[in-house]
Amino acid sequence: MRRFILLILLVTISPGIAADNTLLAVLDNPDILSLDSDGSFSARDAGLSAVLESHGLFHYEYMARKDGALNESDRRFLILESDLANFSAENARRDLQATGAFAAVAERFSLKTLTMPNDPMTSSQWAVTSGSAGIHLQQAWDVCQGSSASVIAILDTGVDVGHEDLAGNMWQNPGEIPNNGQDDDGNGYVDDYNGWDAGDNDKDPSPVPYLEGGIDVGFHGTHCAGCASATTSNGTGIAGTGWDCSIMGVKMVESNVGMTDVAITNSFLYVVETKPDVISMSFGGPDQGGMAAFMQELIDMADAEDIVCVAAAGNNGDSQMMYPGACNHVISVGATNSSNQRASFSTYGTWVDIAAPGEQIWSCVQSNYQWDFLTELLFMLMYGYDGINPYMYCDGTSMACPIVAGVAGMVRSINPYMDSDQMDAHLSDTGDYVNYDHPIGKRVNAYNAVNDLSGTGAGDTPPATRLAGNYPNPFNPKTTIRFELDKAGPVLLEVYDVGGRLLKTLENGSLPAGPQERSWDGRDNNGRAMASGVYFAKLHTGDRSLSHRMVLLQ
Repeated sequence: MRRFILLILLVTISPGIAADNTLLAVLDNPDILSLDSDGSFSARDAGLSAVLESHGLFHYEYMARKDGALNESDRRFLILESDLANFSAENARRDLQATGAFAAVAERFSLKTLTMPNDPMTSSQWAVTSGSAGIHLQQAWDVCQGSSASVIAILDTGVDVGHEDLAGNMWQNPGEIPNNGQDDDGNGYVDDYNGWDAGDNDKDPSPVPYLEGGIDVGFHGTHCAGCASATTSNGTGIAGTGWDCSIMGVKMVESNVGMTDVAITNSFLYVVETKPDVISMSFGGPDQGGMAAFMQELIDMADAEDIVCVAAAGNNGDSQMMYPGACNHVISVGATNSSNQRASFSTYGTWVDIAAPGEQIWSCVQSNYQWDFLTELLFMLMYGYDGINPYMYCDGTSMACPIVAGVAGMVRSINPYMDSDQMDAHLSDTGDYVNYDHPIGKRVNAYNAVNDLSGTGAGDTPPATRLAGNYPNPFNPKTTIRFELDKAGPVLLEVYDVGGRLLKTLENGSLPAGPQERSWDGRDNNGRAMASGVYFAKLHTGDRSLSHRMVLLQ
């Protein structure tokens, strides 16, 4: 039986500027460069200017693909182009990094998915049912079944938003009215109702055919989404780890190109804007040409927004560090099998944080497009696909990663402020020790993770005062506004219309530190029902004033 190991780092050419004379750059301060509308730039620092000139770097392209204005984070990520015939990316990267003006400089890269399809052995989900090798999901679900307010973003080849076992759990952007051609929530992405296609820059995160090693792995993101949180107890398909947790689809594949550096960067820019609870990253590669430092910058942006970052460790069967799995503030996941052993393909090492089932995992595959005849025949003969129902076996740390992301999603539904480092420590503290042949961390124990939260102090209070938003949004007849206080004190929470007229006072008093919720039923202080439209929740504390946009649909 042949295994397809799909973890390979390639340098590819992305659309736009050619890759052979370009670098990726992350500016510490975007204002250090003067960027002109014709794509040229100059440096305000003489030393940096000299380095740029020596390498013929005079042109740039923003990596951000947004319909709205670029913010400071968007402007930090650039592609720099040289006009030298003998341009050396390695030398230019070294010299630019030495100037201290850049958080990271990298050569062009693309990353690969971590799927290893395998022959079927059983139609059951051993990760759910096994008492000795499973992760105690059935016991966990007795305690917690997740929450639709806990969002898991699948950064991958795309998620089939209409899949029979995923549609019920697909994230719905609370501030966006679907398919009206407008950016209702003002985040720079038009009609991003279920997520975003960061590869082709459009609203539909559904997968397209994507060849790796000669086979179509476009199903990969949908398979991972099923592992994380397929709709559970709905009489259809499989049970997803996160049960009721929502799935946000973020497609990183550019049609006819692959999983490029630009698409990966734009995926992170999107999740930083939308702030899911967890991101699942079943892709990676070894550090080459500064790629690891560049990935770390992307991870740091997500971590700064309290997003839990989970990544596959790799399928090389050795200890080589893979990125983003080996980045700081990332929970790196190794794979186990039904015999309670390290899966032979799983990358290992002390840098791998936690282990989870990753061999012979039955999950969803896409239904929005059909495979070609030979691909379909291959999957029917080798991977359990029956030619009708959109499900199949796969192997890989790719599958272990979203299973852990689903557990993290359930934990965040109870303690919504646990960050990556806290979650990493919590999953390790509550995991099961198994004497594997090589270190891949403890095996995740879902029951302990959701049951042993009292007294941990991790994630039960917010890092700072913030207005987290409202759910549902749009809403009818009422919505719940969530906010967090970093310290006790006076709080004023009010609702205004778009004209600035005060409609409703929801809170006016002293509150303790920590998470808070208040409901609004769409009525003003006199009990009059408000018409459909946009309204604003405004939170005032002793030192903060925050607002949030809400949409009422009567």
